[in-house]
Amino acid sequence: MTANPLKPPTRRRGILRRFLLLVLVALLPVVGTAAPATAAMAPTGTVTPLVPSGDVSAASATLVREVEEFNRREAEFAVQAKAVVAEAERLTKRAEALRAATSRLNSKSTSVNQKASNFSSRAASLNAKVRAHNSKPHRFRLPAQAAAAAAYDAEASQLRAEQAQLRTMQSSLQSEQSQLRQEESKLSSQKSELTAATSAHDAKAAALRSKEQQLQALGARLLQEMAQAVQSLDANPPDPAATMDQGGDAASPPQYRDQAQSQEAGLADSPSGQPQASALKAYAQRTGTTVDMQPGTAYLTPEAIRQLPASQAAQLGSPSTTYDGLVRKPNGRYKALRVQAPGATESPGQKAFKRALTKQGRLVAYNQEVKLIIDELQDVAAPGASDPGPGTPPPRRNGKAACLTKKPGTARTSGTGWISNTGKGVKRRNLTVPSRPSTRAATAEACLTNPLATGTEPGRADIAGWRDARKMYPKGDLARCHLIANVLGGLGAGKPNWSNLVPCWQIGLNIKGVSMRHYEMAVQSAVEGLPKNAAVHYVVTPFYRTGDSTIPEGVTMSAEVQLPNGASWPVFNEVSLLNVPYDGGPNLGN
Repeated sequence: MTANPLKPPTRRRGILRRFLLLVLVALLPVVGTAAPATAAMAPTGTVTPLVPSGDVSAASATLVREVEEFNRREAEFAVQAKAVVAEAERLTKRAEALRAATSRLNSKSTSVNQKASNFSSRAASLNAKVRAHNSKPHRFRLPAQAAAAAAYDAEASQLRAEQAQLRTMQSSLQSEQSQLRQEESKLSSQKSELTAATSAHDAKAAALRSKEQQLQALGARLLQEMAQAVQSLDANPPDPAATMDQGGDAASPPQYRDQAQSQEAGLADSPSGQPQASALKAYAQRTGTTVDMQPGTAYLTPEAIRQLPASQAAQLGSPSTTYDGLVRKPNGRYKALRVQAPGATESPGQKAFKRALTKQGRLVAYNQEVKLIIDELQDVAAPGASDPGPGTPPPRRNGKAACLTKKPGTARTSGTGWISNTGKGVKRRNLTVPSRPSTRAATAEACLTNPLATGTEPGRADIAGWRDARKMYPKGDLARCHLIANVLGGLGAGKPNWSNLVPCWQIGLNIKGVSMRHYEMAVQSAVEGLPKNAAVHYVVTPFYRTGDSTIPEGVTMSAEVQLPNGASWPVFNEVSLLNVPYDGGPNLGN
């Protein structure tokens, strides 16, 4: 039997189950932007090494030893302060990186939260549609209700597709939120580590500030004692015979020493002193005064130092200062004149001397066996480019110090100047590999400008001659001397920089008394007062016994201020220092 086409087919049931849709309710919170505070910097440059003059040495050997111990502690403090400052800079960079990462995370979190909010809105809308769909009749009789059943099924299919899209979106959001939580956890861990490191650093900085205050107080006391020692020689000259019996040169009161120095360094007769002489003559003409153009040294009285706060006294470095000329005042006292390069700035020590005098302090000078009282310091500008003064070369067209225009091809840049180290290949003797070639240091030359660049320590560099020196003196107080000092931008670490280092006696050629450090501080002070485009031309040359020697017998040093207008004068003329211990002993040279 064939089926009747008019007979309705079997009843069809269309049933749509209710949808269960999970909706993201919790949104990801914005990550906190607070970061650890910037690490505190340790103060630097507020404790200056002390430089005892020959007068102090003659008056008190004990005081000289105390000064040397102070300088050792000051050098240790400077290294520690440098390390703390470097650490603070590293921590600051870490904090800045953490803030930037936190900001990026917050931006991503805001974006994900917006997506989650949109998802929740769509999910709520879909749930409403599902509820409305499920509330409709879902039993139909065909063929009369065939169209309604088809529409019902189509709507259900559309809702299922939309539900699938939302589930995909939900999975993506959950993945992004999980990633953000991981990043937030990582940043939180970094923040905790940085906070702990910053706290530890701040404790170091606080301890260093305390040490700095102690050094400042000790330095102020030693300066007062140095001033007292110098002036005690005037009232109680040392016994020349006793001094000679001890193997030294007969000491003399400061007036004799300064008188001899003045006679040798008269500005009017010295070509190198022409800029100073021109400046003092111009000052005399402008003010209608008489200027004694004999340079000399003046000493602060102990009372003047005592009136200064310890932090200011610590910047003096010495109770003495040099002057280029004197003007007698109506009250019988004197005004000291110091010639400054055009545009130069005062060093901290020069400022400290002026502060001492403004507090009714005094300087004492000696001339022709007469004690002079100085109660005023005045700076006088040296001739500028428009007024070069007599005997001064004409202005240079490029307006730069001479050495700035003559940079050697092998020199490296240091600040706005340069440093050149040269060496000579020699065979290293008494080494594990005797034939291994090395380079012993030769002439070191620098054109130093203000501000000075920062140098590096020598570390444990195996420089030429170091093993030789250690073999000769296993327990000797030896050092790796910089030819161009660390404080002047000289390098020490790394093989390319070993030509700037030579083996030396630490307490002798390196520091204490008339040592390399004594002259290096003079160069540093001269550079710190330079104007733009001026420089100090500095040359240090080690001298050796033979062509195969690896350790120098000593060094020669010279330094000259060079102005942009062609004027120049020596910081000090060429001097030679032997590589021997301070208290006497063998020359380290081989």
